[in-house]
Amino acid sequence: MPRVNQSQVNEKVGLTFASVLRSALRQDPDIILVGEMRDSETAEIAIRASITGHLVFSTLHTNGAIETATRLLDMGVEGYVLASALRVIIAQRLVRRICEYCSEPAVCEPGQLIWLKKIHDKDYSQLSFRFGRGCQQCNQTGYKGRIGVYELLELLPETLDALRRNDSNGFTQAALQTPGFVRFSKCASDYAEQGLTTIEEVLRITGAEA
Repeated sequence: MPRVNQSQVNEKVGLTFASVLRSALRQDPDIILVGEMRDSETAEIAIRASITGHLVFSTLHTNGAIETATRLLDMGVEGYVLASALRVIIAQRLVRRICEYCSEPAVCEPGQLIWLKKIHDKDYSQLSFRFGRGCQQCNQTGYKGRIGVYELLELLPETLDALRRNDSNGFTQAALQTPGFVRFSKCASDYAEQGLTTIEEVLRITGAEA
């Protein structure tokens, strides 16, 4: 790709994420993509780069968008520095898609509906759902392919203030109140209402948030 330079890490010869990132910064790039923040040193350098005028994209293994910021705090990044650098967090998971060849109406258990109502504060009893019966097309699993569910958290003044105080609980509460922020479970339940995935997949996603 034109105007794109890529460096492969090789820890055996000393080319770590941190050392390559330091070398990249000396070239004054406009945009930096760090494949993964694996340690506190890499995270610190990437965050410092973002507050000195660089646009930095990176990935991090966490349970969700809210947990991403608290994970960076746990990795040793100072809250006031993180608040100056962080703008948007996008988290992704995958749920299994119902096989279109054997999809048919599903009967949900009362316990499942009660659990969903408790999590989302919505009455699901009048909604219809689907499941895959199992066929040769899906190897009798009832599922064929996957579909992404997402969380997008835009950092607003309330969440940034909590980060500056290193207040993980305050950040979580402020993030949950952020306009437009939707958790994984809500995204997955919308797919279930559309007949794209099963209620079991929704509960699997929801279980991690409960």
